[in-house]
Amino acid sequence: MQVIDTHAHFWDVKALRYPWIEPGSIYDRTYSLQDYQRATADIPLSRMIVVESDAHATCCLREARWVQELAGTDPRIQGIVARVPLSGNPGVLADLDALATVPLLKGIRDNIQSHPPGFATQSAFVQGVREVARRGLHFELCLKHRQLGETLELVRQCPDTRFVLDHCAKPDIRRGEREPWAAQIRAMAALPNVICKISGLVTEADWEKWRPEEILLYARHAADAFGPTRIMFGSDWPVNEAAGGCARWYRVAETLAASWSAADQASFFYRNAERVYRLAGAP
Repeated sequence: MQVIDTHAHFWDVKALRYPWIEPGSIYDRTYSLQDYQRATADIPLSRMIVVESDAHATCCLREARWVQELAGTDPRIQGIVARVPLSGNPGVLADLDALATVPLLKGIRDNIQSHPPGFATQSAFVQGVREVARRGLHFELCLKHRQLGETLELVRQCPDTRFVLDHCAKPDIRRGEREPWAAQIRAMAALPNVICKISGLVTEADWEKWRPEEILLYARHAADAFGPTRIMFGSDWPVNEAAGGCARWYRVAETLAASWSAADQASFFYRNAERVYRLAGAP
């Protein structure tokens, strides 16, 4: 079974600015392409999508161009999701147009998760998401479970935009909370223009003590809600280094898919990604 990783990150703390990284934390270092290659050596990765790492707003184009250059080193890099600040940014249209010149650009992300309530439904943000769609790109949603309500409203206001929901909207696995996340995931799945990445779950659990069963409880719910043609595998490396790393997460993903048909496994691990990211080999 080949695998497309739809959610890899690389960052270089010497070249770019990352305001979210706490000094001295596990993330306060460069995570390179070579590090990723080592971390995923035992996973049958055929291709990868590199997602922006929430660098400073002034670094967005530089980050995308840097990843484009990395693709010359590892041709498995076949797509980029870049950042553009959509609100409070008078240059948003120019920024989108500049990024559109990056050959591997597939989508845009501007994180919702660190913002106060109402961020995702403010008019500038909604209009920015619509501008993303006008350029033939999809928009990736990165949020916490408590922001699902307003994000549902954002998606409803942008019916012509294709959305990818990252990390199953980051449920509170550490506390074992299921609602209203579970009901809101089903509401999100009822919207036909949303695809869900099953990724990023291990870092929402206790980093040291999580067990596969508790992760699978949430992963299975998302998979059941969206169905086999609207879910994708993602590693969320190197964020998952804090909670056991890629290999351990991949084993959970294999367990999730073990009882599925061969066709549904292929959809989850690579076919859906080929379609969503418009990769060679897509039907």
